[in-house]
Amino acid sequence: MTGPVLAGILAVSSAEEVLRLAFDEAQDRAVAVWVVAAGPAGGDETELSGIVERWSGKFPDVAVTVSARSGVDPAITLTAATRTCGLAVLARPSDAYATTLVRAVARRSGCPVVLV
Repeated sequence: MTGPVLAGILAVSSAEEVLRLAFDEAQDRAVAVWVVAAGPAGGDETELSGIVERWSGKFPDVAVTVSARSGVDPAITLTAATRTCGLAVLARPSDAYATTLVRAVARRSGCPVVLV
């Protein structure tokens, strides 16, 4: 499927790794990056915006869209986003909660999922 690369951000602390691969893949595929901040990351828009701007500056030919959804279940938010994407990039989970979320997204994803 052709579509943007989804950069699923569950925690701002893992945004750098996710965005690095998402922008690289998007450039290789000549598609956009769709950054979706879900769960706790959705409420920290200021810090995340700075990180996204920095990566966007490194990849000026890659269009980027940012969506923040802090009031909706992160697994539902990210799974729904995968329906229109060609690839989803998520951070490798670091705790039980994140593991549950990432497994739920990977199980129901509408596109391939890569963990970094």
